[in-house]
Amino acid sequence: MLCSMAAGLSIARIQEMAGEDFPVIRIMPNTPASVGEGMIQYCSSNVTAEEEQEFCRLMAKAGRLDPVPESLMDAASCVSGCGPAWVYQFIEALADGGVACGLPRAKAQEYAAQTLLGSARLVLESGMHPGALKDAVCSPGGSTIQGVRVLEEKGLRGAVMDAVIAAYNKTKEMGKG
Repeated sequence: MLCSMAAGLSIARIQEMAGEDFPVIRIMPNTPASVGEGMIQYCSSNVTAEEEQEFCRLMAKAGRLDPVPESLMDAASCVSGCGPAWVYQFIEALADGGVACGLPRAKAQEYAAQTLLGSARLVLESGMHPGALKDAVCSPGGSTIQGVRVLEEKGLRGAVMDAVIAAYNKTKEMGKG
């Protein structure tokens, strides 16, 4: 069995390059897998249920595993594979804002990182839509809604969506080579 994490390469292309039609699992882990908190999508071809089960057992310590149709692998990898870079940018920016307001750098970075960690966990464990969770933090006339207003004004959501789409287009381009 062959396991590949080459971005943009389809299972058919991997099998063609290998010269055989043997079992292939295509994965796209992300860097948080190094601390057991990764998101790993995978798809496979010619893999038995037992082989897939063994693969999942071996990979379980890396984080969450999710089988997806191969047609969604590139889109999935652009959210969770590329996403950590953008999350790190957000953590850095959040910490920079804290430093600008007088917090020591180490404290601001710790607060920003833990805030993202806890917020992500709340999304996953509560099952609530992120918008509803955001709304629960925004008091009428409060400071949080003013920050939300500025982020909307500056185009945060559009910029993030554009980043995912740009990564997706680049991944598709790489797969053509």
